[in-house]
Amino acid sequence: MKYEFKLENNEFLFGLTANDGIYMPFKAGFERDLNVWHAGNQAASIIYSTKGRLIYSKLPFKFTMKDGSFEIESTEPIEFKKVGSSMKDAYKYLVEHYFINTHKIPDIEMFEKPQYNTWIEMPYECTEEKILKYANEILHNGFPAGVLMIDDCWCKDYGTWEFDPEKFKDPKGMVDKLHKLGFKVMVWCCPFVSPDSKEFRKLENLGYLVKNPDGTTFISHWWNGYSAVYDLSNKDAYKYFQNVLINLQNNFGIDGFKLDAGDPEYYRNDNVFQNSKVISDQATFLSKLGEDFPLSELRVGFNNGISPIANRLRDKNHSWDNEGINTLVMDGISLGLLGYPFLCPDMIGGGMVSSFETDNFKLDQELFVRYSTISALFPMMQFSLSPWKVLDEEHLLMVKKSLDLHEKYKNDIINEVYKTQDSGEPLIRHLAYEFGEKFAEVNDEFLLGDSILVCPMITKGENRKLVVPSSSWIDNNGNIFKEGVYDVTIPLGDILVLKKL
Repeated sequence: MKYEFKLENNEFLFGLTANDGIYMPFKAGFERDLNVWHAGNQAASIIYSTKGRLIYSKLPFKFTMKDGSFEIESTEPIEFKKVGSSMKDAYKYLVEHYFINTHKIPDIEMFEKPQYNTWIEMPYECTEEKILKYANEILHNGFPAGVLMIDDCWCKDYGTWEFDPEKFKDPKGMVDKLHKLGFKVMVWCCPFVSPDSKEFRKLENLGYLVKNPDGTTFISHWWNGYSAVYDLSNKDAYKYFQNVLINLQNNFGIDGFKLDAGDPEYYRNDNVFQNSKVISDQATFLSKLGEDFPLSELRVGFNNGISPIANRLRDKNHSWDNEGINTLVMDGISLGLLGYPFLCPDMIGGGMVSSFETDNFKLDQELFVRYSTISALFPMMQFSLSPWKVLDEEHLLMVKKSLDLHEKYKNDIINEVYKTQDSGEPLIRHLAYEFGEKFAEVNDEFLLGDSILVCPMITKGENRKLVVPSSSWIDNNGNIFKEGVYDVTIPLGDILVLKKL
């Protein structure tokens, strides 16, 4: 079924996927088919406008933006309503009628302290020795303990979630040492299962794996090779996977999990699931699994409105373009608008490992610092590549300054977290969400809650335009700003933060 809707005068549209943030509000020519791709991040079959109009479906659909209109193509009827006169009205309607607000929040330490992920620091090569060295270097270089995430390749086979004995001689002892140093410990897991392994044979016999139409086991080609996949719509398979994670907690003291790789592009539309008709549901169920663990992080989700888990933006390049730092602000905003409020930016400096492995790679210290200052005013901060290894002393001090900045605004962030626990509203907000459609195209600033305005540098240099919305605002130097556009200078290591008077 196809539906075409005319745009109202000065109406702007938002929705679909977090990674589409840089394209919002949508312009003519933009297209996204949620049936096959979520752009590598969280998604929702939602479109809503600055005029308070709303489209929602439980199933994925295809969206096409035209000149003066937009089109929805869906296999099932969609809901289209005018529920108010603003973005905020539309979002609140979603909270009240479609999202499921459990009134829970992630582990508060994810907001209070930095997160450290091994991915860029030691991609595919994490070992017990390297992880303990990384943790000790964090403290030795004056960074605080926080949440330490052991990323991919700590296990021998996917699906066999046991520490590789060649890399980890005493994993329980390692976790105990990390705890004594002040870290909470997470490990990376995914729903993939290495074929021909003992665990694969067991799961296949139990009927816990995704199937082909002829009943044989489906083998997916994903970024790490070829694997079978848990059918997370199967309640028994879901419970089995859940118990595997619980056993990691009980046996090794693991505090939580980074759950990855629920993306629909690694499936086929003819795959057979026990209790699901669409491949997007794998992301839904994986996110649901994360809700069982207060200390969890996901990069995917589908229609998981107000999940009490940390949702991280997808891996970004170490670059200034639309695959790098330029996407952090608007993608972060869009993540909240889709109903994923407890958000984490990508790893500071970029989390796309391939961008660090090119022959001509050269680390940009200015870029690294700007990543850290933007992250400082996000609800969470996450490091991977060790700043003390790649930065000179001057730039390292700037990164430490960003940690101080996060600490300074920690109480404001925590207060907003608890407000969101009650209301379901985004932590990071678009100016148009609070101040109306005339700010719909301001994509390089954001609000923390409704009373802190953050103006970062997402391009090289120190000079930019500051757009101030309605009301009066004050910066840290006591300067008063009223509604208007200002030329401002933001030195490297700084970020402009204004509070509403």
